[in-house]
Amino acid sequence: MPLISIDDVAEKPFDYIIIGGGTTGLTIATRLSENPEISVLVLEAGAANFNHPLISKSSQHGFQFGNPDLDWCFQTTPQKHGLDVQYYWNRGKTLGGSSSINFQLWVHPPKADVDNWERLGNPGWNWDMFEQYSSRVYNVDKTKLQVDGWKIWDATKSYGTGNVKVSLPNVIDSDIKFRESLVMMGVPKAPAPYHGNPNGAYINIGTYDPNDYSRVDAATAYLRPNLLRPNLVILTSALVHNLIFDSADGDLVATGVQFSSTTDKTPRRAYAHREVVLCAGAIKSPQVLELSGIGQAKVLKQIGVPLRLELPGVGENVQEHQVVGVANELKEECPDMTYDLLRDEKEYAAHGELLTQGKGLHTIGITNLTYAPLSTFSGMARAKELYSAQKKKIEEHKKKGVYPPGREEQYNLLLDLLDPEKGNPDVELVGFPGYISFPRLPIPGKRYYTLCAVLNHNFSRGTIHATSRDPYSNPEMDPHYFENDIETQSMVETVKWLRRLAQTMPIKENLDHEHNPGPEVQTDEQVEEWVKKGSITVFHTIGSCSMLPLNKNGVVDPNLKVYGTRNVRVADLSIVPLHIAAHTQSVAYVIAERAADIIRSSAKY
Repeated sequence: MPLISIDDVAEKPFDYIIIGGGTTGLTIATRLSENPEISVLVLEAGAANFNHPLISKSSQHGFQFGNPDLDWCFQTTPQKHGLDVQYYWNRGKTLGGSSSINFQLWVHPPKADVDNWERLGNPGWNWDMFEQYSSRVYNVDKTKLQVDGWKIWDATKSYGTGNVKVSLPNVIDSDIKFRESLVMMGVPKAPAPYHGNPNGAYINIGTYDPNDYSRVDAATAYLRPNLLRPNLVILTSALVHNLIFDSADGDLVATGVQFSSTTDKTPRRAYAHREVVLCAGAIKSPQVLELSGIGQAKVLKQIGVPLRLELPGVGENVQEHQVVGVANELKEECPDMTYDLLRDEKEYAAHGELLTQGKGLHTIGITNLTYAPLSTFSGMARAKELYSAQKKKIEEHKKKGVYPPGREEQYNLLLDLLDPEKGNPDVELVGFPGYISFPRLPIPGKRYYTLCAVLNHNFSRGTIHATSRDPYSNPEMDPHYFENDIETQSMVETVKWLRRLAQTMPIKENLDHEHNPGPEVQTDEQVEEWVKKGSITVFHTIGSCSMLPLNKNGVVDPNLKVYGTRNVRVADLSIVPLHIAAHTQSVAYVIAERAADIIRSSAKY
């Protein structure tokens, strides 16, 4: 069914109501509506934005950020352990969600990271599951999977049968020199980056249509080919306030949702015969539960919402990746085009024309990723020192009983995973063809290549909670960045290593000088201060509705059903209980595909 008006939905019944038309929401809606006997309503707070040039045209990384028509424009609290810096947590507010404004990286996590979800009490949520469902999502372009001796894909594995087209975008000379310099610095090539072992450097593919380099997101891959299904109803500009409940034998039964148009904000209702599926993302999903009376009693009391069901894990166990970029100005004679050129209106227009020829900046992407243990960058002795200090801190806290239920099990798995002697990947390097570095701004007219360091397995745990019963008020987000010194020092050591990399051939041939942090930042203390001022999020928030046993502060069970409810599920990145060394787009799609199977199986149709 085409996009409809609010009057076509208000007071109407549907079999399933899906809250959020983002990556997971559209995937699930498409799968459920394959059965013509089933009616599905999707409520999306953003607009449709079909063919929006800031979405469909690739490689405009960050251009959508701060635009309230496309971005929620979330912001964290000042970080107590991070010099009171506030972080922007940009998220897609549009059909397609964050798959419509992300950096288009298609990354698979390490096998051990996914298997740890099962070890935390979630049978079937393991690497075999990931491989099975991800192959339903992607469709890998086979034409450019062997580049300069770098094998991207194992030819014995499936190239996928899914809707999401994945291909290798064009690269610039500095990309090639970056990975060659990694090898010169002793970083091995990853043996199987898309098949469970990304330990090392590799060439990354992304969500680009190989025919025209356009962005592939959940809206283009799942929704638009099926938009005219009469049983699939999409309402945009519709913000969900809360779930409507009845009780049955002690369980809450969702009978519908209350929502409003973002233009007039008058509360309306729609009704669900079967289930309500919450796909609002790791920031909004816990807020919707809390505004529905599900969460911590003290949080609900503070915002004046009657408690319907106490679940202490709602909004807890929040984990997020961090990145910091060392920006190097390119030499004048370097021929590389970088994203910096798109900040000029004339260049932007020119590259729009080049795109029609399959050329220009809208055809290049982020293609260099490296995942490696901290010891690769700090040296084994320093890695063991930091690891031992963190292990000692955790053991002391265990004895004092300061951890909430379930935290010890998570930390035990992390300590086992990050033991320096085991050499598992943790720290990530990214070669970025442009300027992505803070707090110093780039010089207009200059081109940059940024060497990025990313933390993937933080011990720090944050919170996301509603601070008002007003659904239009954003929740409070506190990731607790830099709460553990191992995270701070890991970034410091990796930044120092990246500076050495910049002086290594052949990447050194292209780099003129370091612009940020710059030569005035030299000592470890200065680097630490710069890291705390200049790091940003990687937009990979997880854990706020964790899939864990109820007695371990879980919010949903392995079937994604909210504990204490009969027909409410959460199916987005908020359910991931322990973070992964990967960008999260592929994981979101896998969660959605598996959720659709779970829902269909439970309905027996």
